[in-house]
Amino acid sequence: MSRAAFLLLVTLAATVAPPSDASFADAGEAAVLHSFLASLPPAARRVLRPLWKASAAATSSRNGSRGHCAFLGIECAAAGDVTAVNLSGAGLSGELAASAPRLCALRALTTLDLTGNRFTGAVPAALAECSGVTTLLLGGNLLTGAVPPELFSSRKLRKVDLSVNNFTGEIPVPRSPVLEYLDLSVNALSGAISPELVALPQLSHLDLNSNNLSGPVPEFMAQCRLTYLSLFSNQIAGNLPHSLSNCGNLTALYLSFNEISGKVPDFFASMPNLQSLYLDDNQFTGQLPASIGELVKLEELVVSNNGFAGPVPEAIGKCQSLTMLYLNGNQFPGPIPAFIGNLSRLQKFSIADNGISGRIPPEIGKCVELVELQLQNNSLYGAVPSEISNLTQLQRLYLFNNLLHGHVPSELWQLPNMVELYLDNNSFSGELPAQITQMRKLREISLFSNYFTGMLPQALGLNTTPGLLRVELTGNHFHGKIPLGLCTGGQLSLLDLGDNHFSGGFPAEIAKCKSMWRFILRNNLISGKIPANLDTNIGLSYFDMSGNLLEGRIPSALGSWHNLTMFDFSGNKLSGPIPRELGALSKLRTLRLSSNRLTGVIPHELGNRKNLLFLDLGNNLLTGHIPAQITTLGSLQNLLLGGNNLNGTIPDSFTAKQDLIELQLGDNCLEGAIPPSLGNLQYMSKALNLSHNRLSGQIPSSLGNLQDLEVLDLCKNSLSGPMPLQLTNMISLSVVNVSFNELAGQLPASWAKLAARSPEGFLGNPQLCINPANGQCSKTQSDTFICRNARIIVALVVSVLAIVIAGLCAIHYLVKKSQRLSASNSRASNLDTTEELPEDLTYEDILRATDNWSEKKMPVDPSFGDGVDIVAWLRSNLKQEDRYSIISHMDEEIIHWPEDEQTKALDLLDLAVSCTQVVCQSRPSMREVVNVLTRIQKPAVPNSVSQ
Repeated sequence: MSRAAFLLLVTLAATVAPPSDASFADAGEAAVLHSFLASLPPAARRVLRPLWKASAAATSSRNGSRGHCAFLGIECAAAGDVTAVNLSGAGLSGELAASAPRLCALRALTTLDLTGNRFTGAVPAALAECSGVTTLLLGGNLLTGAVPPELFSSRKLRKVDLSVNNFTGEIPVPRSPVLEYLDLSVNALSGAISPELVALPQLSHLDLNSNNLSGPVPEFMAQCRLTYLSLFSNQIAGNLPHSLSNCGNLTALYLSFNEISGKVPDFFASMPNLQSLYLDDNQFTGQLPASIGELVKLEELVVSNNGFAGPVPEAIGKCQSLTMLYLNGNQFPGPIPAFIGNLSRLQKFSIADNGISGRIPPEIGKCVELVELQLQNNSLYGAVPSEISNLTQLQRLYLFNNLLHGHVPSELWQLPNMVELYLDNNSFSGELPAQITQMRKLREISLFSNYFTGMLPQALGLNTTPGLLRVELTGNHFHGKIPLGLCTGGQLSLLDLGDNHFSGGFPAEIAKCKSMWRFILRNNLISGKIPANLDTNIGLSYFDMSGNLLEGRIPSALGSWHNLTMFDFSGNKLSGPIPRELGALSKLRTLRLSSNRLTGVIPHELGNRKNLLFLDLGNNLLTGHIPAQITTLGSLQNLLLGGNNLNGTIPDSFTAKQDLIELQLGDNCLEGAIPPSLGNLQYMSKALNLSHNRLSGQIPSSLGNLQDLEVLDLCKNSLSGPMPLQLTNMISLSVVNVSFNELAGQLPASWAKLAARSPEGFLGNPQLCINPANGQCSKTQSDTFICRNARIIVALVVSVLAIVIAGLCAIHYLVKKSQRLSASNSRASNLDTTEELPEDLTYEDILRATDNWSEKKMPVDPSFGDGVDIVAWLRSNLKQEDRYSIISHMDEEIIHWPEDEQTKALDLLDLAVSCTQVVCQSRPSMREVVNVLTRIQKPAVPNSVSQ
């Protein structure tokens, strides 16, 4: 404020009242306040000026010239001197150093409270000697820098609150003889706590929680005056000093969320006034000290998440003022202590996450004021005691992850104040009674992984206020219809009904619940079609209807459910095309539509979803090419398109920037070469499956870059050529299948163990040398010629057989014809007239029947050796072979035939060989050939029928 403005203000004040010392003083106080207002940024002035103006106008007639005393947040003494400025939460901002020191001109000021504003910058040292200020409250601002040491050497300040700011550095060594209250919590202070701080002679309240303080808990002087000590959520380590027992006036001790270790000293008998004791989330070990039982005023005891072991001290049962007892997350063995029944004032009890076993004690029914009971994650067994029905104030009951069984007491389903009921992962059985619908405050119910049966009460959810929030019933034996009122109140966020036997149509009424973000109905008996006019749900994120009996088309309306991140309708009977509108789901991360009857092409619009992580369209009837827009998605990790009718080539557009870890393209009609760009997929680790396609060419050497790949399946294609040596770099492979291709050469060196462990993964590659280290590749190579010509062998044998039979038929025809010309032929009587060949059979007919087979399969081949024909080769190799070895020389498909079909093939082979005997008398007659063929074709008759 300018000097002219100040004089004008004094002049105006003089016109209202006669001049006096008091009036000049009042004008000075008001000027100081206006000066403070003027120093604020414009936005802050626009907030504070109307408040002061309005409050001053309302009281000006009563206070005369002392209108400033009516300003909001201003307190005055009788003479009009300002004694307190309380502008907490007034929405002020700006640099603290530019405005707050102006208030030090208020000569009677004792309290300055600017808490909960948006002041920035450092705390000015001038505030340490500001008038007569004894209380300085600056918490909840945006102040930065170090804590001024002047604040800790002031002989005036008794209460200092700098909490919830952004102060850094170490806490200054204090020297104040009068400081009583210090709150530096929720900052970024570091370093150790100095012993001088806790030794301040008047300090009774010290709050340093939620900083980055380290080092040990300091030693405490014998004259410790602390009544409140909070050090939680720091990095304080070491043991708890026994000198803490010097603080006999403590009423609250908060040491949670540090790294304090060792045993807790048995010193609590010297702290008779202690009401709150928090030791949780440290590294304490050993037993709880029995002296805790001496704390008769103790109301809150929290020792969760440590390493306490041994029995829970029975002495705790003497702390009958306890309202909160948290023992969870330790290693307490044995049963729940029976003394729990002595704690009649107990409201919250947790002994979860321990080694607790045995039954739930009926004494717990005496804790009639309990509102929260946590017994989860233990080994409790038996039934829930009926005495639990006495806990009429109970709001939260957690019994999940135990070994409890039997029926739940009927009274439990009627507790009037129940809000959260978690009984999941036990062995409870029975039905849900209708009384559960009268739990009007019920918000969350979790019963999953039990043996509950029956139908859900159809009124479930209708009577709750404000409405159900969470319902988890998966993994039971519920059946019947799903209650339609579960979303009454519009609060339901999670509905999990999976793995049951629910039936009925698609639950469209529930699916449109706007508050619901997770809906799971997998593995039930939901049938029928999904309504085409399904209402839009912009809240649902996780939608799982897999493993049901849904049929018909996927509605395109689902493309407007813009919040969907996971969509799983796999394992149904859905048909028709995949809606292109699903490509508009901008948040979609997982899409599973596998194992349906979907047809048409894969919509390229799915490639627009840059956040897509998992795409499974396998085992459908999809056709067309694989869209390159999908294979190039950078974030996609799993692409599963196997088991369809996809054709064309695999897009050669994979890059090192992609996150793909699994690619399943097997069981399709893909052709062309394996894309070399697959080697760019640096994160490919789970599986690469290109089996059962029509791929050709060589395996690209770039696949050797996939060093983290575990499963490689390229079987049943037409891949050829040598195996690239670079494949030896695939050091993480555990499963390889390259069977039934046309691969040649040696295996990569690192694949020898894989071939030895799973030789079936390398079958059907006649020229592939599997074990060169044993020097058997020459023999194997010879064997590979046999395997390579297995199909030729069988085809030639069949060809020879056909030719022989045709020849015999021709001979038989000529013989029959000669019989009609000469009745003296004695052999004619031995032929059955029903076996006569057609009279018009000609030599050209025989040629057409054999279809020039001899031109396709040569009876002599260089692979048999010089001068060796197929008959001689076959006889020499099968002379001492057993049944399995003979089959191994035949077509590879015969290995997978049923045993009776294999027998027929062997009989046919025997017949063919016998027909090639050099001596004609050794060959079978035409009648014998026909009889054998008839026997081979005749279906087997069960023994019971033949008998």
